[in-house]
Amino acid sequence: MALLITPPVTGSTAYWGECVQALAPDLDIRLWPNVGAAEDIIYLMTGFLDLAELPTLPNLRLVMPMFAGFDHLLADPDMPSVPIVRTGPPAGDPAMTEYAILHVLRHHRQMPEYIDQQRRSEWRVRPQKLPREQRVGFMGFGVLAKPPARALHGLGFDVAAWTRTARDDADIGMFCGVDRLPEFLARTDILVCLLPLTDKTKGILNADLFAQMPKGASIINLGRGGHLVDEDLIAALDSGQIAGATLDATKPEPLPPESQLWQHRGVTIMPHTARRVRADVIAPQVVEIIRRDKSGEPQLWAVDRSAGY
Repeated sequence: MALLITPPVTGSTAYWGECVQALAPDLDIRLWPNVGAAEDIIYLMTGFLDLAELPTLPNLRLVMPMFAGFDHLLADPDMPSVPIVRTGPPAGDPAMTEYAILHVLRHHRQMPEYIDQQRRSEWRVRPQKLPREQRVGFMGFGVLAKPPARALHGLGFDVAAWTRTARDDADIGMFCGVDRLPEFLARTDILVCLLPLTDKTKGILNADLFAQMPKGASIINLGRGGHLVDEDLIAALDSGQIAGATLDATKPEPLPPESQLWQHRGVTIMPHTARRVRADVIAPQVVEIIRRDKSGEPQLWAVDRSAGY
């Protein structure tokens, strides 16, 4: 019964093995490309690996991605037909929480506009809303969105969230279902996208959505580049409908030098830095996933393939 660890997103394969081994000293851990006997591999941790390179693993029981997004795994024809189980911290990732708060505060305090003024040697104090006057909206309310939404609520912001399916929350105003999306957009001054990328959410950040938001709203895309229609954003920025955008994810990645997004004064480009997955943070979840599998307990973080998340 062995765990195969493929090249990770960050850090070395050896270090990931060491972090898991420290918590599960009796676990047989194989480091790619040293698969050994393929029939021994029961668990697979996958990062940067072309799944077509995997040998047939006849006894594989589950796959654990080293990252938050796994839409590419679901679309990969070489993805083994076994359960996928998330490995992120169950209470949310502090790195994503601080990052989401950082960029909401940047737009709230109009930092992109002040930086643009600085480039023009212009000294001008802009009118400033109070937090309670700033309406922040999260698209998606999963494990990565809940902590920053609640933290911003604690700072006094008017926070709401939109989800495709019904949710309840004591502190955050919930708008559930496609029919309530226009109502959610109409009350959102700063929009944070943390949706999973599925067939239903591809291109959701588009001209129609921007038109339903208050004039001068801001967009923060912390999801996937595939959520955004680039040319629609540029048009909305040029018209003034959208005041500014922060893009942590783009399509493709890296963003090519010829993209208009690089030079647009209303856009902040980040090289997909919201989360930097660390082995020492993920290892406890990996060990718990394996423990649950061995004991026959249900997995807490299983992916619903039909829903895409």
